[in-house]
Amino acid sequence: MKTKINFKSGFLAGSILGVLLIIFGYFSFQEITKKAEDVANIDLHQFEYQDIHGNDVQLSDYEGKHLLVNFWATWCAPCIKEFPVLDETYTTVKEDFVFIMVSDEPIDKIKTFASKTAYDFIYLKTNNLLFKGITYVPQTFVFDSIGTKKYHHPTIFEGSASSITQSLRQWANN
Repeated sequence: MKTKINFKSGFLAGSILGVLLIIFGYFSFQEITKKAEDVANIDLHQFEYQDIHGNDVQLSDYEGKHLLVNFWATWCAPCIKEFPVLDETYTTVKEDFVFIMVSDEPIDKIKTFASKTAYDFIYLKTNNLLFKGITYVPQTFVFDSIGTKKYHHPTIFEGSASSITQSLRQWANN
């Protein structure tokens, strides 16, 4: 027995499915938006990190030095644009700071990028930044030497390495 679906039935089923998808999308977007609004309050110590060799890493492993934790992506032009000035900044503050670059891309992609550049950063991988509240990159967090978050910089670093150095030292020590 062959069943024919008429236009009205198909249209009704498609409309119901469409409305359900819109409702699901709306509530998912609301959850992501809520997390993004609280991004400055995210506890980065609760993220799971891996180095480019797949080993588990904790931010607490770096206590004793100030941390700059930068969320970035290989496809992000502003992220890549700020790397040279961050690298220049790092050369002046490396006695006191560790620069950690975090991406949620595959480890192989991060490793390939790191091997093709001369930046002296620590590259880490985490998962699902979007659902943890990091809805855009670049974003940077600064921690003092005991692991307390001191500052959230929600955009690309502009300016010279000396101005960024001055800001980093001020943020970490306030």
